[in-house]
Parts: sequence; structure tokens; C-alpha cells
Amino acid sequence: MQNLLPKIAIIGTGIAGLACAAQLHGHAAISLFDKSRGLGGRMATRRSELVAFDHGVSRFSADADFAAFLEPLTAAGSVLAWSPNTVRLSPQGAITQTLPARRQWVASPGMSSLGRAVLAHYQFDAVHLGAAVGALERQADHRYRLQADGQIYENFDRVILAMPPAQAAALLPQGAMRQACESVAMQPCHTLMLAPQLESETASTPEDAPEWDVALVDDPMLELIIANHRKPGRDRQRAIVVQTQHQWSAEHIDVPAAELGALIQARLFDLFGDTLGLSPKALAYHSCHRWLYAAAAKPLPNPQGFLFDAAGGLGVAGDWCLGTRVRHGFASGTALAAAVKTSL
Repeated sequence: MQNLLPKIAIIGTGIAGLACAAQLHGHAAISLFDKSRGLGGRMATRRSELVAFDHGVSRFSADADFAAFLEPLTAAGSVLAWSPNTVRLSPQGAITQTLPARRQWVASPGMSSLGRAVLAHYQFDAVHLGAAVGALERQADHRYRLQADGQIYENFDRVILAMPPAQAAALLPQGAMRQACESVAMQPCHTLMLAPQLESETASTPEDAPEWDVALVDDPMLELIIANHRKPGRDRQRAIVVQTQHQWSAEHIDVPAAELGALIQARLFDLFGDTLGLSPKALAYHSCHRWLYAAAAKPLPNPQGFLFDAAGGLGVAGDWCLGTRVRHGFASGTALAAAVKTSL
């Protein structure tokens, strides 16, 4: 029997795209597209031979609606609760404040597992990974044709762009939606990943070092340090993730990542080497990753939390429509899906 459901293409599989796809499941035939090889956007995991690092989003909070969305994923063990021991560090490495414990969530065994768990639960009609959409064209019958890495995908009744605003603007036609996307400035961030050599783990270095899970840093370069190995569902082999201040990254945006990684590492060990129980001479792995679109400097001034042209069949969603957090991306994608449903 021919599938009579409308066809919807969702470009981008971060939490906004996944939330939108989940809410539209059963109401439309959903095709997901992502330029990366995996789902999840900044909910990403870098794997080395020794250890894995959540080098994008480190953890997230959830309101009632988001928690309800996560329920089948938590039941399957793909999402776990975490109440990290969070502290604030002085430039000398001393703990100046211990923050109240707050229930948060992580995907398991890595943050990138969330996308795979959503895909397994909903089983969408098509998933195209490693498919960078370079052109979006509306045909005479008002349906859309996409071009992605030389391949043509067509006959879509609606297209959702769940991506950073600059990338969405590049695909949108001239008009108010494109102008709105172009008005949102995004801030970069760099992530440094470190793991010690196994033989460096001696009795003089406690296995639970550092003594906290997450540290907020009072420093113009460093913003956040996460003991990745202390998250639930992780290997206990120590893995440290460091994220930089947005302003510092913006000022160094054209410097090669390897060069910046050396600067960040030197600063980290100068300030917090003893605290972390790591030695720069005994590292099994170190790498630096640049997130060009890490967070909105100022979210889209739109109380709906999304952009949608019902007549044109185009929608835009993302955390930047509402804020900077994972929960904002979920809320944006969910709200857009509700508007799309009414237009079908």
C-alpha cells in the first residue's frame, strides 16, 4: 500500500532536529539528513584507542516535557541521571565554592549515544549521514528537492532546518526568515581532551582525581573542566575535558587547533596540574576541537522559539532560537513540530 503521509526532510540531527522528528513521527514520513557521520550535533563523543571524551555538551538538565521525552531512553539505559559534584576554582586551583547538587542527565556510554537511542526508538523512514545539503529548491508542484553531496532527494512537502543560524540562512531564500537567521551571532568554543598513559597511574595519583566532577574556572581562557570518567556509564580510565571561554576563542578563531591546544594545555597545567593529577609528559592522548557555533551570543528575539513559513513549507529550529542549552534546543524543535502538524 502506498504511503500517503506527507514527506518531511529534517536537516540537522542535534537535539532540536531529533525532538522535531520525534514529535512528527506517525504524522509524516521523516527523512533525517546530517553532514556528520553520526547523529547528535554538539552532543558528541570523541573516541581514541584508550578512552572516550564527551567533547561537546557535557551534561544537560530537563524540564517536565523533556523528561517525558527521555523516559523510554532512560528505561533502555541510554540516558542516565547524574548529580555532579560541581565546584568553582580559583586561578590557584583552590575550591572557592561548592555548588548545590543538581540532577542532570548524560547519555550512555557517550553523549553521542542519545542520537542513536532516539533513532532506535522511533525508527524514522530514512537517515542520511555524511550528507551535507548544499542546495534546497522548491519545485513547480511546491514540493522540495534537496541536493546533498551529489545525490538528489525530492518530493518533500516540508523542510526543517535544525542547524546553526548561518548554515540555515545559506539554504533559505531571501526573506524575513533568512534575515532573522542572519541577525543571530554565534560564539565559538574550543575543547581540549586529555588522557594519561596507563603506566602513569601510580599509587601517588589517586584514581578518583580530581576530587570533583565539574569545575567552573575563574580565568580569561578556561571556562570549564569536566572529569569525564566520573560520569555514570563511563570507563574509569581518567579522561579530562576542558572548554574555553567564548570571548577567548573568538579572539583566537583563526589560530590552528593544534597550536591552540598547546596553549590551552600549557595554561591548564600551569594553573591546575596538581589538582588534576596529570603530567604533561605522561599523556597518552591530547587533542583540541573547535566548535565554531557553540552558543548564541543573544538568542533569537522570537517568543515562539522557532521560525516557520506555513505557506512556503519551511521551518527553522535550534537552541539559539531560545537560549544556549540542550533544553532550549528540545523546546524549539518540539514547538516547531506542533506548528508543522497544524499545517499538514
